[in-house]
Amino acid sequence: MTAAAALATMTARRSLALKRLVGFGLLELAPAFIYLLSAANLRADRALERAVDTTVALYFPLLLPIVALIIGAGALGDERRDGTMSFIVLRPIPRWIIGGAKLAGAGAAAVGLNLLGALALAAAYGVLTGSWDLVGPLAVGSIVATVAYTALFVPLGYLSDRAVLLGLGFVFVFENGVASALQGVASLSPWRLGIVALAGLGGSDVVDALPDVALGDLMPGAWGAVGKVVVLVAASIGAVMLLLRHRDLA
Repeated sequence: MTAAAALATMTARRSLALKRLVGFGLLELAPAFIYLLSAANLRADRALERAVDTTVALYFPLLLPIVALIIGAGALGDERRDGTMSFIVLRPIPRWIIGGAKLAGAGAAAVGLNLLGALALAAAYGVLTGSWDLVGPLAVGSIVATVAYTALFVPLGYLSDRAVLLGLGFVFVFENGVASALQGVASLSPWRLGIVALAGLGGSDVVDALPDVALGDLMPGAWGAVGKVVVLVAASIGAVMLLLRHRDLA
């Protein structure tokens, strides 16, 4: 377990290089800043609607997946391209532990960054309205969606040198295109799992403020979303284990 912790810590530190940390950190504050500018003179009920609109239009479908994509795809992909993956697998560490540690490190880095954006947006809403009810729902929804994305993109980063391009296609073409038009496939959209958790914890006011495209045919509920993400994480670790066994490391 010490080796796994060291590998996860190394992955998180590598994912949060100073330039990336500063750049992503500033980017994460953008939704809160935009919200403050657009909702400064609104009543409390309209301020909540605007906060939900900002969450659904900007934070969850755009900013959150891009951060998770870049960090997740690099967790194994950078090791493979740099030629350091072979040194890791030569150590007496089971493949599933390597996969789990890499996913944990990348997930912790991506969650930390995306939590900054979620908490900044919730704080902006709290400053304008005096209500801090969005802090918990936004934080949990952000964690759920980020972990789901990281679980998808970590094995993809090892599988393909074009993982970022493929990931952007998934986000913009499938999630924000196909899944928005065909609500029956909404459950395959990670950011909508985050919205499901947000809606489950946020109560009826948040649910009423959500556009239909955000939930699709999904029902609000934090535990259901968490359960799906747990299954996805297990599948991701299994996929990485198989890739490390059967795919060329160089």
